[in-house]
Amino acid sequence: MTSLLEVRDLAVQIGPARPVDGVSFALARGEVLGIVGESGSGKSLTLRAILKLLPGIARTSGAALWQGRDLLAMPEAEIRRLRGREIGMIFQEPMTALDPVLPIGLQITESLGEHLALHGAAARRRAVELLDLVGIPGARRRLDSFPHEFSGGMRQRAMIAIALAGEPKLLLADEPTTALDVTIQDQILRLLLRLRDELAMSVILVTHDLGIVAGTCDRVAVLYAGRIMETGPTGAIYRTPGHAYTLGLMRSVPHRALARQRLQGIPGVPPDPGRMPPGCRFAPRCTLAVAACHQAPPPLRPLGPTHATACLRAEAVAGMAAVAA
Repeated sequence: MTSLLEVRDLAVQIGPARPVDGVSFALARGEVLGIVGESGSGKSLTLRAILKLLPGIARTSGAALWQGRDLLAMPEAEIRRLRGREIGMIFQEPMTALDPVLPIGLQITESLGEHLALHGAAARRRAVELLDLVGIPGARRRLDSFPHEFSGGMRQRAMIAIALAGEPKLLLADEPTTALDVTIQDQILRLLLRLRDELAMSVILVTHDLGIVAGTCDRVAVLYAGRIMETGPTGAIYRTPGHAYTLGLMRSVPHRALARQRLQGIPGVPPDPGRMPPGCRFAPRCTLAVAACHQAPPPLRPLGPTHATACLRAEAVAGMAAVAA
C-alpha cells in the first residue's frame, strides 16, 4: 500500500539538545495514527517539524515524504501553499492559537481566501457550512463572535473548522482534547472520526492518553524522549504490549475491570533532552532493565507483521501484561 505520508529518521536539534531523534513512521490514506507519550516526549515537535513550523534556532534533518515530495526540502513559498490546503493542523491550545481580536468568521474566511480563493459572500456561506459541519449551533449568528465568547469545546470546534477550510487530505491534531471535560473530549473525538469518514481524510492524533488512542486510532506510535519505543496496530499493542514504557502508560490509565485499585505511576521523570542516557532512554525509570539496556539504544525489532518494539525485555513485558489482564 502506498503511504500518504512517510517520515524517515526525523530529528530536531535545538542547541545541544535533540528532543526528536530518528523518528520514522508511515501513514496510509484514511488512517488514524496516534502518537502517544508523556509531556516532553517530542510529540508536538514532530508535528511542527513535518510542516516546518519550528523556530529558526531549530535544525531539522531526515525526510517527510508527502505523496512523494519531501516537505523538509521544500522552499518556504512552496510549503506555505501546502500548509492548510493539503495538510491542516489543529493546534494544542485554541485560546492562544486563535486571534483574540478577530471574529471567528473572519479567521475562517481568511483561510478560505488564502487556500481556495473564496471571498465575500461566498466565503461567508462556506464559513457557515464549516461551523455547521463541526457542530456549532446557530452557525450564521456565531460568525461574528470572538474566541472569548465561545466555550472551550466550541473554540476547539472552531479550530477544527479553520483546519478544514482548505479541504486538506491530512489533519494533524495536536492534543485536541487537552483541558476539556470528558464529555466534550468524547464529542471532539467522535467529530474527528466522523470527519475522517465523510471527507476521506487521514489523521495524526497526538495525545498523552492511551485511553483516547484505544477508541480512536487504527495504529499507534509510542514516543519517549524523542524516539519511538513501540509501534503497531492499536489492538495488538493493547493485547500484547512489547515495551515497558507502553505497559507503564497502560497501567496509569483507569480501567473498569480494576475498579478501586490504586493506579501504578511510572517512577522518575523523562531525561533532559541535552543529556540523554547512553542506552535505552527509558532504562533509568524501568523496573525490568538489565545491564544491556544501559549500554546501547536498542533498535526496533518485529514482534509481528506490523508490530515492532525497541525493548530488550519485550517477552517479560508481555508476560507481565498477561498476568495483569
